[in-house]
Amino acid sequence: MRLRPTDQLFRKYVLLRDDYTCARCKKKYSPDENLQGLHVSHYWGRGRENTRFDPGNVCLLCYGCHRIWGHGDGKDQYKQFMIDRLTQQGFDMLEVRAHLSKKRDDSLDKIFIKELLKEVT
Repeated sequence: MRLRPTDQLFRKYVLLRDDYTCARCKKKYSPDENLQGLHVSHYWGRGRENTRFDPGNVCLLCYGCHRIWGHGDGKDQYKQFMIDRLTQQGFDMLEVRAHLSKKRDDSLDKIFIKELLKEVT
């Protein structure tokens, strides 16, 4: 999977925002360790530009939890987690945004993500 520079910047934001902690099992990672096993999980896939960098659409999941929630049987649990986190109305609004079209604009996305980073640093 090829990540864009904006994906890498957004990953930095989510790691800081979620304090290097898996949202499902609550395992906390250290910023100094190898973080390849800690994934930025998009509820609505990264292919949807409109919610690709939406803070409400992502959480951190360790590799094992991402396999459970990101695929197969755990999807209902993931949905309930998102509803609990965002409220039903917030989840419904995220779903609408996920199904809207947006043209890719890495320059504007970079500015947006840098503003998000200011909130967590």
